[in-house]
Amino acid sequence: MKYIKMIVASMVLFVATFSFANAKDDLTILNTGSKTGGFSQQSLAYYTDLSRMKKDFGVVNLVNPGNKCIAIKSLLKSVKGPILFPWGSDLEAKQRVGGCDATVDISNASIVRFVEKYQAVCQLNSKMDVRKNSGKFGINAGTQIIQGRTVDAINKSFKTKHRSVAYDGWGASKVALLNGEIDYMIVSPPGDQQVKDEGGLCEYDLSRSENSLYSLDKSNIQLVSSNIDVWLAWNMTDEQAKDLAKKLKTLHYECDTAISKWQKGCDKEGTAIHYSEFDIDESHLVRWEESVARNTIK
Repeated sequence: MKYIKMIVASMVLFVATFSFANAKDDLTILNTGSKTGGFSQQSLAYYTDLSRMKKDFGVVNLVNPGNKCIAIKSLLKSVKGPILFPWGSDLEAKQRVGGCDATVDISNASIVRFVEKYQAVCQLNSKMDVRKNSGKFGINAGTQIIQGRTVDAINKSFKTKHRSVAYDGWGASKVALLNGEIDYMIVSPPGDQQVKDEGGLCEYDLSRSENSLYSLDKSNIQLVSSNIDVWLAWNMTDEQAKDLAKKLKTLHYECDTAISKWQKGCDKEGTAIHYSEFDIDESHLVRWEESVARNTIK
C-alpha cells in the first residue's frame, strides 16, 4: 500500500510540474504593434520558430490585428489560453496619458524577454548631414509625439528645419526611405542594421555615446531617446513561463532561427548577436517604470 501511495504521489508531482514540453498546450502569439513594425516582424519570426516545435506545442496561432487598442483591450481578454505578446515602454507611456487607454500592468505577467535599446538616425543619401541639411524625417505613428520631440530637439540644437512624417511602423518608414520619400528616419535596433544592409547609413545614435548627437550638444537631453520592449507570458503558470523563456533564449542564441536572422543572426565568428535579457528580477520592473516615466509627455 505504501508503494502504491508513493507511485500516486509521484504521478501527482509529475502532473503538477508539467510544462509546455509535455502538456502540448496551444500558444497564441499576439502582435500588439503595427502590421509592418518590429513587433510584427518578431511575432512572425517567433511563430515560424515555435511552430516547428511540434513536440512542445499543440497549435501555435499568430494573431496580428495591427492595432494596439484591439490587441490589448479586446483580444488579450478574449483569448483564454497561453499568450506571448510584446509591449513597449513608449507605448505604455502614451496610453497612460491618452490614446485608447490600452495599458498593461506587466507585474501581472511573466517577462520572458527584456530589451532596452537606444534609437538611431538613419539615412540613404550619404551626402546629407542631419546636422546641416534639413529634410523629411520618417517617424513611427504609434509614438509620433515622442519621436517628434526628438526631431524638434535636433532642430533646436543644430538650427535645422526638419519636418516629421508619420508612418505605420518603422518597416513602412524604411520603405519610404528607400523610395526617396523621406531623407531620414528614427529606428531602433536591429532596424538600423536593416537600413545599412540596403545601402544606407546610421551615423548618429540617440544615446550618450561618442557617436551620438547628444555628444555634440550635451545641453539638450532630448537628444537621448531609448525605450524598453518586453515580451510577456500571459495566462501561464510560472513553470510554463520559465519553460517558454528558456526556449526563446535558445532561439536567440542559435544562428539559423527566424528570430536570430531578424536580429541579424551571427557575426563572422558565428556568435549570435542579440540585444536581449532573459534572466529577469525585480530590477527590470524598476527599469521599466523609469523608462515609462522618461517617455511620458504630460
